[in-house]
Amino acid sequence: MVKKSTYYLFITLLVLFASLSEAKAQRVISTDTLQKSIPKDTAADLQTTVFYSAVDSTILDADKQVVNLYGGAKVKYGEISLEANYIRLDWAKNEVYAIGTQDTLTKKMIGLPVFLQGSDKYDSDEIRYNFKTKRAIIKGIVTQQGEGFVQGKNVKKDEEENLYIRNAIYTTCNLTHPHFHIKASKIKVVGKKEIISGPFHFELNDIPLPIGLPFGFFPYSQPKEAGKSGIIMPTYGEEPNGRGFYLREGGYYWAASENIGIRFTGQIYSKGGWGLGANSQYNKRYRYAGSFNLAFNRNSNGDEFAPTKRTDFALQWSHTPRSSGNSSFSASVNIASNSYNQYNTFNTQQYLSNTIGSSVQYSRNFGQTVRTSINLRINQNTSTRVFDAGTDFNFGLNQIQPFKKKNSLGDRFIDQFRIGLDFSGGISMTNQVGDPYTRYEFDVYPRSSNSLRGTIQKPFIPTGADDVPAGVIPVDASTLPILWEKAQTKFNYSIPLALPNLKLTKHINLTPGVSWSGNMYTRSYKYTYVAADSTVRIDTVGGLPKFNSQIAFSASMNTRLFGTLRFKKGRLEAIRHTLVPSVSLSYTPDYSDPSFGYYQDVRINNRKFINTEGKEQIGDIRRISTFDPRTMSYGGASGAVSFGFQNTLEAKLKTKSDTASVLTEKVRILDNFGINGSYNLLAKEYALSNIGFNLASRVKDFDINMGGSFDPYLYVADPLFFDIGRRTPDYMFSQGAGLARLQGFNFSIGRRFSAGKPKPKENKNASEAQMNQINRNLDDYVDWNVPWNFSFSYQYSMNKTGLASPQNISGLSFQGDLSLSEKWKVSVTSGFDFKYKGLTYTNMSVHRDLHCWEMNFNWTPIASPFYGRASNYSFDLRVKSTLLQDLKLSRRRSFYDKGGF
Repeated sequence: MVKKSTYYLFITLLVLFASLSEAKAQRVISTDTLQKSIPKDTAADLQTTVFYSAVDSTILDADKQVVNLYGGAKVKYGEISLEANYIRLDWAKNEVYAIGTQDTLTKKMIGLPVFLQGSDKYDSDEIRYNFKTKRAIIKGIVTQQGEGFVQGKNVKKDEEENLYIRNAIYTTCNLTHPHFHIKASKIKVVGKKEIISGPFHFELNDIPLPIGLPFGFFPYSQPKEAGKSGIIMPTYGEEPNGRGFYLREGGYYWAASENIGIRFTGQIYSKGGWGLGANSQYNKRYRYAGSFNLAFNRNSNGDEFAPTKRTDFALQWSHTPRSSGNSSFSASVNIASNSYNQYNTFNTQQYLSNTIGSSVQYSRNFGQTVRTSINLRINQNTSTRVFDAGTDFNFGLNQIQPFKKKNSLGDRFIDQFRIGLDFSGGISMTNQVGDPYTRYEFDVYPRSSNSLRGTIQKPFIPTGADDVPAGVIPVDASTLPILWEKAQTKFNYSIPLALPNLKLTKHINLTPGVSWSGNMYTRSYKYTYVAADSTVRIDTVGGLPKFNSQIAFSASMNTRLFGTLRFKKGRLEAIRHTLVPSVSLSYTPDYSDPSFGYYQDVRINNRKFINTEGKEQIGDIRRISTFDPRTMSYGGASGAVSFGFQNTLEAKLKTKSDTASVLTEKVRILDNFGINGSYNLLAKEYALSNIGFNLASRVKDFDINMGGSFDPYLYVADPLFFDIGRRTPDYMFSQGAGLARLQGFNFSIGRRFSAGKPKPKENKNASEAQMNQINRNLDDYVDWNVPWNFSFSYQYSMNKTGLASPQNISGLSFQGDLSLSEKWKVSVTSGFDFKYKGLTYTNMSVHRDLHCWEMNFNWTPIASPFYGRASNYSFDLRVKSTLLQDLKLSRRRSFYDKGGF
């Protein structure tokens, strides 16, 4: 016996010669003659070297060819590893035997065998393994297969890595004594593919439930494998006021490869509705990631006498590349029929959203100078039914220094001269082909009602899924010719010239510039006033493309001023004010003059008044763009002075603690307060622009934002302009009516309270794509690390045009969650609309973590008052593991079950 020693032996299994029995009595093995390695080619059954060791002791019986290892014993043979408190190696039988030992104090077994083969791990009470046949007999096994765990009393393992287990249980709970399991008399684990069981029943907390089947089939996938294809079980239920009984979200999952998987699903309703869908997630490390979803639904309202059919569709595609080289491609496509979110979506945020936007972009740079890009965009408003789409391209040359010498070390004055190029264009198409009351300032021939002239239209609220506002046509095959006829093609070019900077003083820089730009259009418009009807007739003019161009001159100056107010008493040491004024000058000739052909002087009404020259005039004149009826010009040449002031305030405070490493701290009082506007030195009237202002601050963790604009010109009552009144070129202060009229104002204040901040999640068992998805959508997951969280936001906005009554919007929204205990979390989302004096979208949820199970209850007492949906709820109790995701209890009465369909 050799104490506290470790032997690494290389032993062959088949070295028995015919004379072994005769020489046995004469052999003497000692530590002096023991070889540390024996070539494996002396034995045909060994494929590699066998290593073994023990912490306590190692006993070698050469006559019987047995090695006994005690205390922390280990055996390593290729990818096979075995650890236990006692291991016996029997070279005559080509097998290894391992078992734990009993602790003399606790009377419990310690050092139980742990068998590793590749990525497979088997915890057991006793194991016997044959190196030659690769078979094993195991007692008391616990092993993980995919997301599940298998336990059994008696196990046989064959050479193909299949396990045959008697008196077995299968569960996804990772506890030694699981909360639930499937119990079967026989289970077979087939390689790394699936688990097959004989008759089984379900047990919850050791209580047998009357739930069982004659056999079971549980496919699973090992980590880093492509996944497994299989059938997706549907959910079932009944819609009491709609499509009847249903089977939803059932279908087939196809694991196409390690990088992509596709779910094919369908739905069917007892009253005639049906739907099909395909969803895919794909990811290639260091290259790209994305998702694709396509849905098509044919719905019926279930009426037996007058059934109504509706077809809805939706397409979502998101592609995020990892930029490499000089080119990149990205896509964010979201297209749906106007009523899809209202009647078909299962996502609350999609149901509340009324805007859908899509874009596909490709860009490529050639060296450091040339840049190109092209994109396709589609925007859709499901409330107003307005749809616009188009494609845009851009070609540009980065600014270069044409006079700079190649090997010049410094910059001469002329070297600062730079020139560049931007050329862009596109085709735009919209189904808003005409809207005489909200699209233009003037009435368009023909008009439907004189009573609507000059009024501010109320927001369009559809009463049905097919309602559209005035001037908007549906988008289908029959209207495509009209949409294409109304489409506008436009090209733009700009040649910016950067002139050398001039230093006026030590702290003031003057930056001059020249810009030459222009546009090309494929159609233009001709305007004719119809006096009998007091409307403007718009005729489209085709022919060759039309061009306009303009040259603009500019110069800008800026500096930064500081002021400090110091205090001698108290914690407040000083307040610092930073003022950043900026002034810019620009000059543009009068390209709105009709002689250029870019604008036309058009009479828009029959109003009689005395003009600025003291003569009686009939009808107001507007200069309307030849290329866009929505664009008007109120002046001629522009020699504008633009001005702005940005302000910040900071306070310097003494720290409260005398032992702090930093004696003072800075506190932001005002992040920014700005005023901006412009004055046209050459305009005959309306020279001063509206004065805008903005404010942003953070006070004691409260985020405060404010903004708005003032109109300095006087409005007077005029029957032809109804509630708005007529805007005059007179300043308000010149008529004693004040300085300016507040035209728009918005204010918001909010704060987030919490006991911690959400951090990016990490999980070594999840793929990179899964973790990216979770971290991009942290709000969609329950964060147990933050015990409570509450945030609120108050928003107010006011818009007032002329003398018309202001339109106000005022609302409070809040959301929060609270962990009642380590496993209980309650969440609430709601708000209050002060204008309509009612609650906004309200949702309450309760989440319970049951270790291997989870319970979630959602209740939405108020969903959408426009469609009369006032309540819905859902309750789910399910196993966390996706492998047994169909093992659940669900109860739903949701908003999409109570609609018209």
